[in-house]
Amino acid sequence: MSDKTPIDPIEYRPDLKKIRKRRLALWFVIAAYLPAMMIALDQPDYQTWVTVVFISWIVLLIIVVVFACLVRCPRCGECFHTHGPTFLPFRRCLHCALHVNADKRAPEAEHPKTKFAKKN
Repeated sequence: MSDKTPIDPIEYRPDLKKIRKRRLALWFVIAAYLPAMMIALDQPDYQTWVTVVFISWIVLLIIVVVFACLVRCPRCGECFHTHGPTFLPFRRCLHCALHVNADKRAPEAEHPKTKFAKKN
């Protein structure tokens, strides 16, 4: 018999903090695009600056998305934001429905059902 005792979400704190940092970096890079382009468009040689800003933003975005895709859920060990080839930056794990702020919230009475769980 396997006795599954629920693990206290406080034990997930270091891993959830890592997930939150990577999510914050992703949203920061996305939000930085418009101000960076506005500054580039104000330069005298704006065509060169717009090209440099756009290419460097795309490279940075790819790097941040890869890091956000590869972060693992502390509860189930699967990729937190990735299910198959799909990257979905939701607040819950796509496999076990662990909330990204589970260590800061009151424990849930029941685990919510995931929409993307593997079928048995």
